[in-house]
Amino acid sequence: MMNSLPSKALQIFLSRIIDYAGLYPPASLPLENAIRNFVKYQNEAEVWMLSRFIIPAKWLAELTQLAEQVFPSEGVLSFSTLGRGGKNEDEFLDNLELDLSDIFTFRKLNGGGVVVDMFETALPDSAFTDQSSINDLVNKTAETLNKNGLTVFFEAPFGAGWQVRAEKLIRSLRKIKDKHVGFKLRTGGVTAGAFPSPGQVAWTITATRNADIPMKATAGLHHPVRHYNESVQTQMHGFLNVFGADILAFAHGLDQNQIQRIVEDEDPANFVFNETGFAWKNIHASNEQIARARLSGFISFGSCSFDEPREDLQKLGLLT
Repeated sequence: MMNSLPSKALQIFLSRIIDYAGLYPPASLPLENAIRNFVKYQNEAEVWMLSRFIIPAKWLAELTQLAEQVFPSEGVLSFSTLGRGGKNEDEFLDNLELDLSDIFTFRKLNGGGVVVDMFETALPDSAFTDQSSINDLVNKTAETLNKNGLTVFFEAPFGAGWQVRAEKLIRSLRKIKDKHVGFKLRTGGVTAGAFPSPGQVAWTITATRNADIPMKATAGLHHPVRHYNESVQTQMHGFLNVFGADILAFAHGLDQNQIQRIVEDEDPANFVFNETGFAWKNIHASNEQIARARLSGFISFGSCSFDEPREDLQKLGLLT
């Protein structure tokens, strides 16, 4: 790897890749501390890597109370809101109306200084009883949010039977003609059981690529390369692995087994960037292919830290 980076390829690969989720574990910062960090990051050299601030819709009113003393006098802050969800379809839809009300009020009170254009939500288990139920809930939710300027990323609850639920959800999303929808993959957490296997990650990349559905990731992905983590006693996924596998899958039509080999690689030397493209071992993607895949595939991942990813990239010689 070259020490003169960031190269052009790395900048395209990492452009707006991190959604700052400082409110969530393991950081679990108070709202004021987290938003102050996000505002501070707007003026740092690697701001090109930073995307949205992740916040529950029900916390937007509290954020507005901090706005006058925290928000910058110039510039725009971007947000992705998390829905309240629900135990069943009726509660989910009722809560969706509350979420939208919170978003409308936040937009109105903060004017052009904020953009709220993304919504993330986990669907209730009860919606997955049959395909028609999930189709109906996804369609209603997408229609409501899309007409209010929100792209929505749906999450299938993780755990036993997750892949069956995920397959039903992807099938529903594939039928929506307007592509302001996507699939949210939980890539970890604070316990070993919260981490999907490399095979599950590879399956998701394959399935969403084949369905032409964008993805975002959340949790457990704030280190560049897959490695064993002592604090959670398990292998943690790397964002160079996961996003690199997705990019190369789009560029070359890789099958699930090929994708999995990239996802589970623990050797940083196999991930190479230069001025014209990115490569894993002998599989290459041009800058143009990287850019297209970032638009159509994985768009970002949520991380409770913006510092750790940058520090790790510096240790690898990818950032100076």
